[in-house]
Amino acid sequence: MGKLVADIIVETLQNAGVKHCYGVVGDTLNLIARSLEKSEIEWVSVRHEEAGAFAAQAEAQVADRLTAVAGSCGPGSLHFINGIFEANRNRAPVILIASQIIRDELGFEFIQEVDFKQVYRDCSVFCDMIHTPEQARRKTVIACQTALAKRGVAVLIVPADISASVVDDSIPYAVHVARPVTRPNDADLAEIAEILNKSENVVLYGGSGCQGAHQEILAVANKLKAPIAHTSRAKDFLEFDNPYNIGMTGMLGNEAGYHALLDCDALLMLGADFAWRQFYPDKAKIVQVDIDPTHLGRRHPITKGVVGDVKATLEALLPKLVERTDASFRSAYVKRYVQYRESERAKVAAGHDGSIPGTYLTQTISHHAAKDALFTADDGTPAAWAYRHIEANGQRRIFASLLHGTMANGMPSAIGLQKAEPGRQVVCMAGDGGISMLFGDLMTIVQQELPIKIAVYDNGKLGFVEIEQKAEGMLDTFTKLKNPNFAGVARALGLWGQTVSAADQLEAAVKDWLAQPGPALLHVHVNPMQLVMPPFMQVEPAIGMALYSTRAILHGRGGDVWEMVKENFL
Repeated sequence: MGKLVADIIVETLQNAGVKHCYGVVGDTLNLIARSLEKSEIEWVSVRHEEAGAFAAQAEAQVADRLTAVAGSCGPGSLHFINGIFEANRNRAPVILIASQIIRDELGFEFIQEVDFKQVYRDCSVFCDMIHTPEQARRKTVIACQTALAKRGVAVLIVPADISASVVDDSIPYAVHVARPVTRPNDADLAEIAEILNKSENVVLYGGSGCQGAHQEILAVANKLKAPIAHTSRAKDFLEFDNPYNIGMTGMLGNEAGYHALLDCDALLMLGADFAWRQFYPDKAKIVQVDIDPTHLGRRHPITKGVVGDVKATLEALLPKLVERTDASFRSAYVKRYVQYRESERAKVAAGHDGSIPGTYLTQTISHHAAKDALFTADDGTPAAWAYRHIEANGQRRIFASLLHGTMANGMPSAIGLQKAEPGRQVVCMAGDGGISMLFGDLMTIVQQELPIKIAVYDNGKLGFVEIEQKAEGMLDTFTKLKNPNFAGVARALGLWGQTVSAADQLEAAVKDWLAQPGPALLHVHVNPMQLVMPPFMQVEPAIGMALYSTRAILHGRGGDVWEMVKENFL
């Protein structure tokens, strides 16, 4: 007896572990939608497909499982593009079912015809079309398997007439995903050990590949008497319960992590593909361990690169390392980091005029949020404050667009996290520009009855862009935003909503907001003059800030300069 291809596709997705499919139903997707309705996969209707892709990639990351999105032909499946780039760069296993016009009309510029293979080839690990009904199960299986094995996006293009076909489905193709333990061979491990044993001052630098290897990293750091710096994405995995922690380097980092990397003799990079070359040491020997061989040495020249899981590699490397007694190098940088943290905490306070700096809001949220809360943060100042001021404890996770750097990722990513973890608190730190871009999907939160807590950091502008412009010596250009009362809009849409503008009312407002049983939005007017300060000041940005200050004064905006100085330096 034959089976409908739409049913075969959905059955294969379900067997591959898909729990949710995000999208907007329509025309060429209708048969697949009907099959989804009959399956165990929950369909999550979003208001914009981009939001669905953000939600799917967040779910895939936190739950470590394949998650689906599905769209109609032409514009429907095109709308996923930004979220699909985000998913692929985050190595999130997501499958996009891109329904297509019928095969007979392909190649004739038919209405809504789009060459999805051309569009999605640069942001996927698999992208192909089901050409015949007989291919349906086999190609869906390989799409799912590739997304899971290569950790990325698989795009499966399904013409409408294929979905409607009936086919004999007797060959039992199924998804098989292996999780092998990968580590370097003994000769490579011996070479790494020799480099580290002969170096006086070693620093460990961990990236997102360090997830699950906390104990092994601390053991190596203890044996080498090395401090541990980390990327922003590794904060969740390396900051907590770590007496050797010296924090982040990079633009969101601190002076301890920054200088330790520059001053070391040997740098052991673990699952880190940090992009900014100016933060790497020029004279140290660099050993890089990464599960992806294409990452080795692509950011900065290295001495030795090996392919391996961080946990398995360090377990094999540890017996080959010579234990040290001199911990003075590590102690100096750990002390420096502790002093930095104390200094930063002391600076986090209400504004001079009772205003609310973004850092003060973030620290208040961190203090009152659940111990196992999941946080999302929009790209820009909310992400900067999240990674600097949300306290990590081994249970919390922070999700931001660190690799793709897109606006509007925060709120829709929170949807995916809450669908994946319905029993956990999910907190979204949204920028006013970011929340506005996909504002319609607040209605998705209401429709899905998701108890997400959204804090809108309203500084009335594209804050991070303005900082970039000032560092280039420009006056702020096209960054101003005329915002609504976000709390009032939220209430109109069915969320709990409240606005707070005064620092002395903030703590009570945050506690009330987090205590709401359903979706809630806290609209916070944050100080628009607060800057994100890097761990060091380069000459060019310093000159740029001086030029900005001069131009602002000449244009009659000396008050802005004074407010910026008062908020950040006094």
